[in-house]
Amino acid sequence: MSSGEPWTLLGLSEPALMLRLVELVLAVSLLELLWFLRRSGPLVRRQGLPNLLAGLSLILALRLGLGGAGLAWVAACLLAAGVCHLLDLQARQRLMQGPEAVHRSPHHPPKPLGPGRQSPS
Repeated sequence: MSSGEPWTLLGLSEPALMLRLVELVLAVSLLELLWFLRRSGPLVRRQGLPNLLAGLSLILALRLGLGGAGLAWVAACLLAAGVCHLLDLQARQRLMQGPEAVHRSPHHPPKPLGPGRQSPS
């Protein structure tokens, strides 16, 4: 053991310690995902899930890369993170457009305005 490096007190090399730290973050993120799925309602899940999955995909890509996995596995995780990020941006855009935009879909046109209500345009 060398005397000056703190990770050697744990009996780990620097790369091994880095791998364990990433695994710890991955485990905590998985627990957060399970807690989120269990405690949130459907609307909150739809809006928050892409953000959590994007982060989880990035952490998994880092773990796989540090562990020596092939480029295809790392690239797949990065692709998944990108798709989840785009879904997160889409959900945030809907939130900024207002509550009626969250419930609108291409299959259900907006409801007609009642008497005395003006068009939002």
